[in-house]
Amino acid sequence: MKFTVRNRPGAQRPASAMHEPVMHEPAALPPAAGETLPVVAKDEQRAYASPVSGDAVFVPEGDIIVRPDAASGKAGTPGTPLTPPVSPGRANATLVALAVCAFLVVSNEIAPMGMLPTMAADLGRSEGQLGMTATVFALATMVATLPLARLTTHMIRRWVIVATMAFWSLGALVAAVTHSYEALLASRVLTGFGHALFWAVVTPAAAGMFPAAQRGKSVARLLLGGSAAGVIGLPAETFLAQQVSWHTPFWILAAGGAIMAVAIAILMPSFRTQQSTVPRGDVPSLSRFMRILVVTVLMTWSLSMTWTFFAALFTDVTGFADGTIPILLFVGGVVGVFATWMVARYVDRWPVKSVALGQALLLLLWVGLSLGVHSKVVVVAMICLEGLAWSVTVVSMVNWALRHTPWTSDIGNGAYASVFNLGNALGSRLGAVIVGVWGARWLPVGSLGLTAMALMLVLTVGGFASREGAVRRVLTVAMRKGNAG
Repeated sequence: MKFTVRNRPGAQRPASAMHEPVMHEPAALPPAAGETLPVVAKDEQRAYASPVSGDAVFVPEGDIIVRPDAASGKAGTPGTPLTPPVSPGRANATLVALAVCAFLVVSNEIAPMGMLPTMAADLGRSEGQLGMTATVFALATMVATLPLARLTTHMIRRWVIVATMAFWSLGALVAAVTHSYEALLASRVLTGFGHALFWAVVTPAAAGMFPAAQRGKSVARLLLGGSAAGVIGLPAETFLAQQVSWHTPFWILAAGGAIMAVAIAILMPSFRTQQSTVPRGDVPSLSRFMRILVVTVLMTWSLSMTWTFFAALFTDVTGFADGTIPILLFVGGVVGVFATWMVARYVDRWPVKSVALGQALLLLLWVGLSLGVHSKVVVVAMICLEGLAWSVTVVSMVNWALRHTPWTSDIGNGAYASVFNLGNALGSRLGAVIVGVWGARWLPVGSLGLTAMALMLVLTVGGFASREGAVRRVLTVAMRKGNAG
């Protein structure tokens, strides 16, 4: 039997194929009762059907994913909930509460970026040594994420998040009362464990309260809380550390975490991952997910290597006064919140191109800082660009990971969070080495090389590769299935 694949809409058929018969694609059948079909993104287009078995074959721009049968239990098969497990009003109220939790959790994570000089002076340590607060936090998060995600995967999301916020608050309280370097590191380990489980659970839980087609939008709104940490949290922490004490922000974080644990217990509905609207990736692909994890390591490595030493870079090298650091952080954070809100409109339609845009903007950021770090005008512009680039990148990367996870959404998100923090750990440690050996001036140069590698991996994913090669692989897979049958 001979098969000819129809060209994409608007594409001209080659002259050699003008007289060949064309097998038109059959009309798509409506979904069965209770069935959810994968969300079709503009740059991951559903295009072909298997010419042998008749199964739907998806080519998300070069990757081969065959829709599993009904017995597989994966997304896109009968049994995936169509109806969210909560009313829209309660889902939105819960999402706001979860975004506030994200604000607190991220504010704690990035606190050393603005408070490093103050903490170092008070504890009698160098800024390089205080950089270990970021490293141990990232390592604790990286090590704990997947085990905790697997341990809690069948538990009710509501109570997992409540317990996580309570535990996280205890870790913040340790930092608030300590006056020793060792106890501060212990606090970072404890909050790192809480941070690990929070992000493994909260993103798929938030997305699972809304229709699957709104996953990217709901994730973006959740991450508005994290973006607001750059606008309000980090500048406020830096200001309080300089004017009062570096302990004060941790007192506020500990109290806020306890309050939000109670709020989540009241507002959030009780459901498990398997009862949400996105229990699994809707276009699962192990090979693409592995690429996503590598891109994630590189992007977080590049940012943390420079931004962990934000204060040192822009005071010692650029020449800003210490008092201007909170203002610079606030400006970048405002841009980040705006970018997070805007990217929610596009991330569901353009999942891969959104990632490429974010990585390209990060590349431009590091080029600008590498060449113009001594210019205050250039630095202010690059700080604004960082707020834009990082917000676009984080939202689109989370959505991309959830879309292609070959496992349940919480395990896939846990894997993503683990490598995210692996990049943070690598970046903060290598950044400390660069500061100690060559000076903070060279941090953006190292970040530039890492981001260039990440962007190359994104640009060579199927969405930017040859369509003919993807079509040939579709037909090869289909014929092999037919011969095996």
